[in-house]
Amino acid sequence: MKNKQLRPSYIAIDLTYRCALGCGFCFVARNKLEAGCGRELGLRGWTDMIGALGPGHKKFYLTGGEPMLRPFLPALVKKLKAAGHTVLVTTAARVPAAAAAALAGAGPDEIVLSLHGGRALHDRTAGPGAWDAAVRNLEIMKARRPAHTRITLWCTINRANHARLPAVWRALKALGADGIAFNHLEFVAARDAAASAALLAGIGSATPLNSSEDLAQGMNAAALAKGAAEVRRLAGKDAKFYPPLTGREIKKWYSPAAKMERPGFCLGQFNAAWFAPDGSLLTCQPLAARISRRTAAPLAAYNGQAYKAFRRLLIKNGGFFPSCRRCGRAPYSSAGRTYA
Repeated sequence: MKNKQLRPSYIAIDLTYRCALGCGFCFVARNKLEAGCGRELGLRGWTDMIGALGPGHKKFYLTGGEPMLRPFLPALVKKLKAAGHTVLVTTAARVPAAAAAALAGAGPDEIVLSLHGGRALHDRTAGPGAWDAAVRNLEIMKARRPAHTRITLWCTINRANHARLPAVWRALKALGADGIAFNHLEFVAARDAAASAALLAGIGSATPLNSSEDLAQGMNAAALAKGAAEVRRLAGKDAKFYPPLTGREIKKWYSPAAKMERPGFCLGQFNAAWFAPDGSLLTCQPLAARISRRTAAPLAAYNGQAYKAFRRLLIKNGGFFPSCRRCGRAPYSSAGRTYA
């Protein structure tokens, strides 16, 4: 790694930290990421940034907040697709119908729509009216998308829905999307947040990430594991869990005092780049350690001394920071590894 120039092939872009939902487990809101962000880039700013990342096929992950709050999103998707890239967009779809139609018509490879239960459960989690808006726009996107665009429903397991996963799966299955994914709740134990902050301070870096172990309070791991097993039985390969925890691992995951050990390395720090809405280079959104402010030379920042120091610290600490123990993001963990 000493002299090798790294070129990210996976590019995650937070187009905005604004969102129309009020999900209590959202780490963007809980850690006040918007407060530390400068002026959001527009279409020209992002196309310049993307061009500066160099040639070659890349996988783009356009997210937020709610990326559909940026009117240029369809145009950005079209530009990326015309350049031969792969594009995934996440959304809660609480936006005007015209925005949903425009995004689908732009032809991203995948649209991931957040729904955390049937109407009552989703509205309880995201806010009144969230379900109706999402389902209306889902139908619009299904009708307006080209044949290659896949739509996946993304359900975050949380206090409200964790004991009702089979019912949640049935409600989502009835909507006729191409796939359903359950994401285990991501939270950070207090001791892990403090340990990561101390490590980063040693290299002059920082993270806004706070303890969020309160999110696990009231979660019945046994009921969750039973429901997850039933969903797997009913759905087979049509429903996925991230990460794919066993019953024993679920018990540890939702116990803040349990120490989750992760083998391997966070590959995202070596093959991916994450940008904040103002164009700042971040280590990743969950950790949100800022490597540099917006720059015309993002590859230089990606290979600069600040990021090198971060990577050395990461390796020294076994490939993950303490606050990464319950990060379920597949691109940021060793492929094929399991949780111990």
